[in-house]
Amino acid sequence: MTADTTDRLAIVETLNRYAWAYDTRDLPALGACFTADGVFDITLEGHEGWGPYVGREAIVAWLGEVMAGQHDQRRHCVSNVVFRELGAGQARVDSYLVLTAVEAGQLRVVCTGTYHDSLEHGAEGWQIAHKTLRLDNPF
Repeated sequence: MTADTTDRLAIVETLNRYAWAYDTRDLPALGACFTADGVFDITLEGHEGWGPYVGREAIVAWLGEVMAGQHDQRRHCVSNVVFRELGAGQARVDSYLVLTAVEAGQLRVVCTGTYHDSLEHGAEGWQIAHKTLRLDNPF
């Protein structure tokens, strides 16, 4: 396996760990997906959006507040990962989001969108330096 292949797999694993951590409400694991100075913002056409939230602690605090208002079981399905850049400890990838939720036995699609992630490789492995979520619909 080449270094390029290993890096690609590790990056996809980071994106998946983010989704798993959110869905299991594991805030420490969620924070570990981001660099210490990471940034997260969300855009929605016709809406002012959310963020940017700057720094791992701010991101985790904000997502924890969001989770506190959610009483359903979320499933973030990340797919169609496309590498835009990869090299020298940095990567830029795009992917799809399909977010579903189950509450009181009822399944619904919450929203869809695209993730645009910049990642960096450091002592803790590949981590998200900047995550932008562009939503297709309000939720």
